[in-house]
Amino acid sequence: MLRCFVSVLIGWQLLVEKTAPNALYNSSARFDAPKCDEDTRIEVTSEIMGWIEDRETPHRLLCMTGAAGAGKSTLQQTIAEKCGEGNILASSFFFSAEDTSRNTIGAVIPTIAYQLGRKHPALKQCIKKAVEEESLIFSQSLRAQIVALIVEPFERLRDKGIKLHSLPYAILIDGLDECKGEDRQAELLTAMR
Repeated sequence: MLRCFVSVLIGWQLLVEKTAPNALYNSSARFDAPKCDEDTRIEVTSEIMGWIEDRETPHRLLCMTGAAGAGKSTLQQTIAEKCGEGNILASSFFFSAEDTSRNTIGAVIPTIAYQLGRKHPALKQCIKKAVEEESLIFSQSLRAQIVALIVEPFERLRDKGIKLHSLPYAILIDGLDECKGEDRQAELLTAMR
């Protein structure tokens, strides 16, 4: 019994060690992150929030594009805060070219999985188990990580009859262009399809 407990603890600890806490929307490293001023960008914010809240839409991936300095990160921060307040934010990852903990692709999936696990104890157990069963998961492709750390844990919950509709579901990723390596950026986009 003790061995099982230690194994589970180690599984979660391995995941935690691979995360990038600075990438969270509410990280102290991002203290006073830019956000939309009150009464600005109301229409676009409302449109994005409507899209996020519409769980019946067939399109589950929204990609914001625009010129550097156009305010995409500011808008994303505002959306993350609104989703957090509305208890629909499952996870966030804000890339930064200057921060070595969040300027590569390696920590994205572990950070997302960590945040998801914190939202539901049974999901956390499934994610821990996935890491225990394959401790080298973090060396595998992003697609393999998504399947093992996100897709399969949710499938296990569903198979156990746990209702997933009440869980937070919005996953926000910002600043992909600040991630080193265009090939890695493309890999993440391909893996998320």
